[in-house]
Amino acid sequence: MFRAFNEYIGKINLVLDQSVIDKLVEITEEDENTKSVTVNVSFNKYIVDIRLNEFSVEVSDKLFRRLVQEAAYPYSHISIRYNENTRVKYRFATCKEDKTGVYMDVVYS
Repeated sequence: MFRAFNEYIGKINLVLDQSVIDKLVEITEEDENTKSVTVNVSFNKYIVDIRLNEFSVEVSDKLFRRLVQEAAYPYSHISIRYNENTRVKYRFATCKEDKTGVYMDVVYS
């Protein structure tokens, strides 16, 4: 899976798209399980840190699936999940038909 993910991001032109982040923040802040959201940029990758009121893998999964449904471009997207003790990290990328896309690490803790 990791190889497929790396090939995917290797074939798209990574850009920063504020509209995707705006949707992500809006969706996350609306949810009652969320304590805070922080978005940082490192090169052409977003790092999104989402703090939950009470950490749960199940809640993280539910929130991430909603995020993908609302924020992903309709052309394509891919994600991988890592479980790390008291946090869950997703690597997520999505792209448009013209192969411009967004890549982010989304961390729930």
